[in-house]
Amino acid sequence: MNRKKFRKLTLKMRLSLLLFVIAIPLTFMILEILSMIQNYSDSYNRIMLNLKIANEYNITFKEDMEYSMYRVMIGLIDASEFEDGDIVEGTTVYATVLKNPISMIDSARYAFGSTIERVPGTDGDIKIRGILSCLDTLETAVNRMIENSAMPGTYDENVSIWENDIKGLCSMMQEYITQYTYYELVHMEELQKDLEARTKQNIEIFIVLLLGILALGFSLSTMITKSVTIPIHSLQKTAQRLGSGELKARAEMYELEEINVLARTFNKMSDEIAELMEKTKQEQINLREAELKLLQAQINPHFLYNTLDSIVWMAEGGNSRQVVEMTTDLSDFFRTVLSGGNDYITIAEEEGHIRSYLKIQRSRYEDILDYDIDIEPAIKDRMILKMILQPIVENALYHGIKNKRGGGKITIRGYAADDGVLFEVEDNGSGMDAETLAVLRKKLQGRDDQPNSGKNSFGMYNVAQRIRMYYGSRSDITVTSQKGIGTCVRICLGRFDETNPKNTEKI
Repeated sequence: MNRKKFRKLTLKMRLSLLLFVIAIPLTFMILEILSMIQNYSDSYNRIMLNLKIANEYNITFKEDMEYSMYRVMIGLIDASEFEDGDIVEGTTVYATVLKNPISMIDSARYAFGSTIERVPGTDGDIKIRGILSCLDTLETAVNRMIENSAMPGTYDENVSIWENDIKGLCSMMQEYITQYTYYELVHMEELQKDLEARTKQNIEIFIVLLLGILALGFSLSTMITKSVTIPIHSLQKTAQRLGSGELKARAEMYELEEINVLARTFNKMSDEIAELMEKTKQEQINLREAELKLLQAQINPHFLYNTLDSIVWMAEGGNSRQVVEMTTDLSDFFRTVLSGGNDYITIAEEEGHIRSYLKIQRSRYEDILDYDIDIEPAIKDRMILKMILQPIVENALYHGIKNKRGGGKITIRGYAADDGVLFEVEDNGSGMDAETLAVLRKKLQGRDDQPNSGKNSFGMYNVAQRIRMYYGSRSDITVTSQKGIGTCVRICLGRFDETNPKNTEKI
């Protein structure tokens, strides 16, 4: 494939191309093998059926026909009784059955003329025509003998018919059947040789084709893997540079549009972070708000390069579908983080943000993490300050679920309360003892001299400060916990603080 054309393909199209390159030839190979086997099986079954029919008449027809007509010839039976079918002589278990000669001829004519499959002009077809000709002549002789048996003085003529016609024709038929059987066996042998030759030829072709498929598939898979891992490695390093404080770090554009979407989102986020930092430095407006936004901005790159590291690991492991899903979730996650520069989003968007975050984290911690989100539909269109729930959920995961043996579950609930909304983030993780809980509550209330000390409460303290800043005294964050049972964080958001000029939108 032309390399320039390949570069224009999306990741999904490249994976589809790889599947097409491998699946179509393999399907053709399998169908060819099945077709060859089916054709041989059909031919073999047809020959075996023909031989079975021919052998049945080869064994019994001559003997039954000669015996029945002999009894007619010597006058021991009334030939008119054949009109009712076969004649049974005797009433004991040793009774003799005389086959109806006309029925035998009709049955043989149907078997050789209609049931047995034959190819016109072949040796077998010639023998079948000979058998049918014998049956026609035999039928004439049988009818003449039956007619004579009803008239006196015809014994000598019947003896002649039996000796010259019936016995001769039956012997001739038997010879024809034997020759037909021989030709069918020859045909079967030829069929077997043809199958062996075709099998050998197809095996050689299939081996060459399979080697070609493997070579092409390996080449395509290598190209696809590199087209994913190389830009993600680069994006990961860029995220690490940004996370270390290099705000001018920007992601490069590559061939894959999926990666470019993530890179553009990352660059947009980086630009907004840099702009926010510069604006904060220049204007010196609200030092506490600038500090909180900086802390918030530092969380995203750290989370990003950890997630990118997982994506690289999945890509190198060949989990292409999971790479696409996690890349999409990560793109959705940062789309909410950016939110077009807005500080407020709908509760539905906040829910989608949490879902993307938890889906990414469950891909990393699928053995220990389970979650459930239950937000009342009636409140989903309300506007709230963004990034309220994610730090709480992150804290529940890293300091609750991960520290519990066997993992656990995070439950997020949201519903209307009074004239605002109430969120609950509950986990059944390791929980806290009374002393640790008391220290945490003191920090959340802003009564700690070093509020940023301690990793366990960093995200929750950030949320507490932000909601007090934006919502005023009508907001609250409370924590209940019990060691070994779990923790529940309740976030109450009232109406926006009307005295704060920044707040022009309302829940």
